Formats: sequence, structure tokens, C-alpha cells
Amino acid sequence: MNTNRILSLFCAVLFLLAGTETACAQTGAAALDKVVENFRRSGHIEASFTLTASNALNEPIDKQNGTIKLAGNKFYWSTPTMTVWYNGRLQWAYVKATDEVNLTEPTPDEIAAVNPYILINSYKKNFDVKALKSKSSQERTAELTPKKKDTAIERVVITIDAATWTPKSFLIQYSDRTSSTIVLSKYVTGQNFPESTFVFDKKQYPQAEIIDLR
Repeated sequence: MNTNRILSLFCAVLFLLAGTETACAQTGAAALDKVVENFRRSGHIEASFTLTASNALNEPIDKQNGTIKLAGNKFYWSTPTMTVWYNGRLQWAYVKATDEVNLTEPTPDEIAAVNPYILINSYKKNFDVKALKSKSSQERTAELTPKKKDTAIERVVITIDAATWTPKSFLIQYSDRTSSTIVLSKYVTGQNFPESTFVFDKKQYPQAEIIDLR
């Protein structure tokens, strides 16, 4: 599973749904601009999740639990196999299996592919958003579909808690018929993370080899 790609998209969708019904009820640049502005006022965000990857036969092939923290253009996410820190300029990616940390300073194009703040701003030109019929009155469901037909992502379906207007789950379907499902067990806005949250701390990984790829 390409965990980095999945979690980056996940971060972006969290931004998209950061607190209003508008994202489900409307489409177009005006609604997306309003959601972006709501995010800017929502403070830092933290979420716990379970991510399940399935093959083309809809059979689960991998399952991981993790945590994501978001603050403006900075982010941190962690699963049992990988942890990533991005402080707005430098990115550290720690791989547990090899005990290695890849340090990079992504170019604007590179970070646009993984930076959730940039991704959310691209939705207005790259995705259409529409409401779907929900299974219960306590939920709302939204669908994101790429405007271009030659993308790896076929669609994203998001289920939202109608009482709190926070996301509950995400279904990401790819053009090769594989899919990923993300279920939230915790979603908290209004956090205030210190800058150190988004910076790799060598003291926490004393044996890790840092590979500087800048």
C-alpha cells in the first residue's frame, strides 16, 4: 500500500470537511473557498484512524492504525510502519523496518503531492464534489470525483457525522479497482501543537540512520 499517498489525501479531505455542512450540500469554488476559510479558523487538528487496503476483489490485504496531526502547512502522521514529520520546509520520513530516516527538502511540485494544505486548494480545479444519499439521518455522505479521467483515483466517498459535522470514514477507490478505507475513532479540532511536533527528534530514535537527500 502506498501509505504516504493515502494519508496525504486523507489530510486533504480532513481540511475539506473541517466543520461545515456546506461541503456536502454544495459544489464549486465558492463552497470550497468557504471550507478553506473555516479550516483556517478551526485551529490545529488531530485524528486517530484505522486504514484498510483492499485488492481488486475487495479483499482486505493490509490494515494499520495511526495518528495524524495538522497545523497550517505542517503535518505529522504515524503508523506502526512509518512516521513522517513536515515543518513547512523539511520532511523526515522514518521507516521502522530499516531504522532509517530520509531527510528531504521537497520542491514546490513535490510537496504539492503530499502537503495537505496545498492539496485542499487544488480541489476546486481538480475535483467535483456532490452529495450522495446517506444510510441514516445521523449521517451525510459526499463524493469527490476527479475532473480528469486519467487519474489514479477514481473517486472518494466521505461519511460525515451530521450532529458534529466531523468526518467518520473515507472510501478511496482507485482506477485499478483497488481501494482504501479510513475509519476515524477520534477527530479533534482547536488543538495547539508546539513546533516540535512537526520536527524529527533524534533523541527519540538514537540508533536511526539519517539519510540526507537534500
